[in-house]
Formats: sequence, structure tokens, C-alpha cells
Amino acid sequence: MTQRVMTKSSRREGLLYVARLVSFAAGVLFCLAFLKFVTEHRLAPKNFGLGGALSQPQLDLLLIGSSHTRKSYDMRSLDKLTGITQSFLIGYDGTDLCTIFQILSFMAATPEHCPRHVVIEAYSAFLGRKPELEDPRYFADAPPSLKMTIIGAYLSQRSYRSSVFDMFDLVVNRGNEEIVTYPIYSLVLRRNSYKGGGAGVTFPGVSAEQFKQFTAGAITSQPDPAQVTALNQVLDLAARHRMSVIFVETPIPKPVSSVPGIQALKSKFSELVAVRHYRYIDGDRGFPTDDPSMFSDSNHLSSAGREVFTSKIAVELKSWIAQEYHRMGDPPSGRALK
Repeated sequence: MTQRVMTKSSRREGLLYVARLVSFAAGVLFCLAFLKFVTEHRLAPKNFGLGGALSQPQLDLLLIGSSHTRKSYDMRSLDKLTGITQSFLIGYDGTDLCTIFQILSFMAATPEHCPRHVVIEAYSAFLGRKPELEDPRYFADAPPSLKMTIIGAYLSQRSYRSSVFDMFDLVVNRGNEEIVTYPIYSLVLRRNSYKGGGAGVTFPGVSAEQFKQFTAGAITSQPDPAQVTALNQVLDLAARHRMSVIFVETPIPKPVSSVPGIQALKSKFSELVAVRHYRYIDGDRGFPTDDPSMFSDSNHLSSAGREVFTSKIAVELKSWIAQEYHRMGDPPSGRALK
């Protein structure tokens, strides 16, 4: 009888010991996850993404969008051609209008971070898709308050069970490799990025045969309501904070851009912007969209295409900024437009 009691007692002590170990491990992991949540944005690179934009003393010109924006503008050339040196580009993969609104809202809340002129990517294909968070670097670079906004928006747009697991993975697992390899990772970004845009890497054009095989995939011709709401929220924000805003759709290969669904979304994007008296520029116009050497894949410009587009769009952006300067009577810092 005494032996049976001692066996039960030993088993109970063993279970309690295991429970303590599990609780301790869980506590340590929670502390590490919390520490990462509140501090990882301090490791954000200063020449890429949101961290880079927030490190600028003042922004006269901000370009914001997805990888289309990041790979379509040569920032060095744009600085020279427009005469604006206080510029930066935010270009995370898959950035749509919902994410753009989050970023601009965060920046506009602090006067020193609020940009004066903003070039917003008008990627029509994203106008027709549901909101998505594709690039974990955006979450990693976001300060804690913006992280909470990202989490809240993500949870509200999806079923509870799947979204909670996604957020757990994003908070706990994603971005750890960048933290561990920070010295190397930051060095690579410094060499391959200039003011948020690509630099030091050449993207060759495709062959004629590859060009012919480009397809747009499944494209809806109807805008997603959440994206339309975000577009109007961006315009309301711009009006409140006296930000000049223009929408630019970067060039897309002709086999893709000629798809009826893409054309329908382009027309709708232009219409939504025009109703609010803002300007939309279709980058396909006047650009050799049928030239394979101008594109590195079915969505992005090659290095040669980037140079051609930057030279072309810089003229329009310089003219637009000059008009906005005269309209608002608020000259960009450190220069005078003529």
C-alpha cells in the first residue's frame, strides 16, 4: 500500500516537473517573441522600405507600391532628371492599396515623416484582388503601433482560425533569418539598393519566344470593394494632410496588358481617380510594350526598360510637381522649381 502511494506521488512529481519545464520554455519563447515584436523594426535597413523612408530628414517625393515600383524607377536618374534630392521609394512585394493606406497613415501622423508629393502605384491587377500581405519584410520593418494595425486588418479580412495561425507564424517565425544574418543582410541591401530602389543588379530582357508565352493568369474585371475603399481612404488622407498625390501604372508586357480583364481594371482605376480629381498615368502609353528587351518577366521591367521608363516618367513628374507647387504655394525644401 505504501509503495503504491509512493509510486503515485513520484508520478505526480514527475508530471509537475514536466509542466514546470514546459511553462518555463513557453515563457522564454513568449519573451523572445515579444522582444522581437517591439524591437525588430530598429534593425530595419536605412536604404530600403519603411525604415529607410522614416530615416529621411524630410521627404519631398515618395514613391510607393509593390515590386513593380521598386523595379521600374532608377532613383539616381530620377533625382537628376527631376531636380528633387529629398526622395525615397517604398516597394514591398505585393503591396496593394490597403497596405499603401496603412503606410501613408502611419507616416502622415508625424509631420516630419509626412511626404509632400506621393507617386502611388496604380497596379490595376491588384485593384481586383482581395487584400493580401505578401512580404514579411513590411511587418518586420513596421514599428509596434503599425504592427498592431497590420494584425488588426489581417484578422478582420479572414476567417478567425486561419488568420490567427498566419499571424502567429508572422510574429514568431518570419524574419528571424534577417535578424540572425543582420550584418551580411544589411550589407547586401546597402550595395543593391539606392533610396529604396534597385541598384547594382542588372535584370536582362527576355527572348522573343519567352515574351510570346507571357500570360496574365486568372484576372477578374471587377474591383475588390476593400481596395476601392482603401483608394478613397488614401485620397481623404491626402486631402487632410495636404499631400499631393498622383497615380502611375508602370508598364506591363503587351501580351499581359492587352488582356480584357486588365484593360477593364485600368479603365475603372482611371475612373475612380478622376472622380476625385486626381491624375492617373498609364505607363504603357508611349512605351514599347511589345519589345521583349524591355521586360525581365511577365510583370517587371528589365534594367533597360527601367531606364527608358524613368526618363519618360521623370518629365511628367517634374511638370506635375511644378504645377502642385504653384497651386499650393509650398515649395519643396532646398530647391526652387523653374
